[in-house]
Amino acid sequence: LKLRHIIKSVCSAPSLSRAMAASHDSVNTSGAYAPVAVAGPVDELAPPTAAHFPRRGLIAALCATALVAVGAATAARGGAQSQGLRQLPGAADLQIKAEATWVQNGVFPSQAPEMDVDVQYVGAAGWGTNYDHIPTPEMCAAMCQGVEKCNAYTWVKDAGLPGCPSQCWLMEGISEKKPLKGLVSGKPPTRKPFAPPPASKGKASGSLYCFALMVPEGYEEGLLKWQHDNKAGIFGCDQAAVYSNKQLTIAPAVVTQVVNSTLKCGYGGDSMSALNSWIFIEVWRKLIAVGDYKKHDWVVKVDPDAVFFPDRLSKLLVKYQGAGYINNCRYGMHGPIELFSSRAIDALAADYKLSWDGKAPKTCVTKMDFGQWGEDMFMDQCLSKILEVKPVPTDSTLMCESHCECNAWYWCNEGPDMVSYHPFKSIDSFKNCMANAMGSAAKETKHMLH
Repeated sequence: LKLRHIIKSVCSAPSLSRAMAASHDSVNTSGAYAPVAVAGPVDELAPPTAAHFPRRGLIAALCATALVAVGAATAARGGAQSQGLRQLPGAADLQIKAEATWVQNGVFPSQAPEMDVDVQYVGAAGWGTNYDHIPTPEMCAAMCQGVEKCNAYTWVKDAGLPGCPSQCWLMEGISEKKPLKGLVSGKPPTRKPFAPPPASKGKASGSLYCFALMVPEGYEEGLLKWQHDNKAGIFGCDQAAVYSNKQLTIAPAVVTQVVNSTLKCGYGGDSMSALNSWIFIEVWRKLIAVGDYKKHDWVVKVDPDAVFFPDRLSKLLVKYQGAGYINNCRYGMHGPIELFSSRAIDALAADYKLSWDGKAPKTCVTKMDFGQWGEDMFMDQCLSKILEVKPVPTDSTLMCESHCECNAWYWCNEGPDMVSYHPFKSIDSFKNCMANAMGSAAKETKHMLH
């Protein structure tokens, strides 16, 4: 846990936190992909510049998770830096191989085709882009699979970046392969075909009221429109709603519920997360005022960039009838997906009524010091400690993300029961994750039948 905290602190610097809010990178479609490379040690490698890739932002879906696996991050940076820390099983083997740029299958089973270690792929003319703070070539391979134009990648172990120093280059084609220490290259796995996922409506486990909060500028509106058109995510629930600070039409029958907030907040706390408690205090006030949740048994808050399967959630809920709400991580509730019973929200609504203006849950706001908390921790502590909503079981199949030790989250194939994967901020990567998840589920089901 100490090692995990150290890595998380390094990779959660303010500059990275700001990058987490950026949208999908722009790409260079007008000329050749030609990353700069020089002979010599890795730390002399010049990363691609704006001349090669006009970069307006980082793909927050993957940059935000530059903490993938403690073991993977350690191996990528070199095991020699782990002196004084408790050695995990297999650590001695990793120490022997610490000088290697990367050992495929050395930390966890690789899902990428065989990689070329200490080799640079030089891109041919056409499309290309690059991403900063990508800790492993395994994640770089998954990123390439998540972009339909990408046919090859090169991962730079140390591109001289602050925090997590690694970089991932994606390219449409290869003109040549060059030996170069400190780089790992390869091709992505074959992409699985996409089909709309099954819905959860009318299940015996109870009806679902699912909602998302959308920032009107950026990628989220397009991502939610795609989900609506494909009956995916929250739009596979019994009822879906989108909240925002502007009235926008997501689809002919989906107009945003307007909340009184700028939807802007700072970053802080021990993990430099969004300090968005007050934003969601307003969102929950609006949701309670609208009142549609009362028609349903469960209330599900889902981030727009979380790949969510309502049908899997419905199957899971069969064993949690009577729960107050369900925690999704042993470290405490995390925000990508939050699951509450309607009676839990009723308890929250009663606390709002105690405030003089009805704009905040009085007891929770006055009895907790939550200035450095995100909304997920605020809700968890408000419901469990202050309002005493019980029972609160924990189920790790609710969510797969690196912040809760789901190391290979980016492959989206943790089995047929995993309810959500996070984060995927572009339509291409979201669609690819959904296809991988459904493909792996179908494969496992077929294996069980045989």
